[in-house]
Amino acid sequence: MNNDQLIEEMRWQLKQIEDRKAENQRLLAGIAGSNHATVVSPDRSVTVLAGPGGVVSEVRLAPEAMRYDAITLSRTITAAIREAVAAGGRLGAPPAGAPRPAVPARQEPQPQHVPAPQQRRPAPVDDDDPYDTVFDV
Repeated sequence: MNNDQLIEEMRWQLKQIEDRKAENQRLLAGIAGSNHATVVSPDRSVTVLAGPGGVVSEVRLAPEAMRYDAITLSRTITAAIREAVAAGGRLGAPPAGAPRPAVPARQEPQPQHVPAPQQRRPAPVDDDDPYDTVFDV
């Protein structure tokens, strides 16, 4: 392959990467914008986004959140997350009155065979060494 061909190949690969990046950004924008619960704290300092099943996808802090002490801020964040998780958990729930899917019976885990620890043999005693330091006496 000559230099011109290599340059064209690199341009083609770069175009492919840019196309994939644009597609990923489009998909992520769709995910973030749809089917998510958004919870804003009463003082508007914390915003939490949660998706179906209550999975938290984002936590945003407004600049004014930094005026709080650590305990107050952590309590505000925790409360907003709990509310968003609950709201997100309802996103995947079937509408009221809809038939619920059958849930398989819970199976107890089977005990795993754990080999017994092997006994360690004591190191052989070597009584033939002469005393050569004060610590050996």
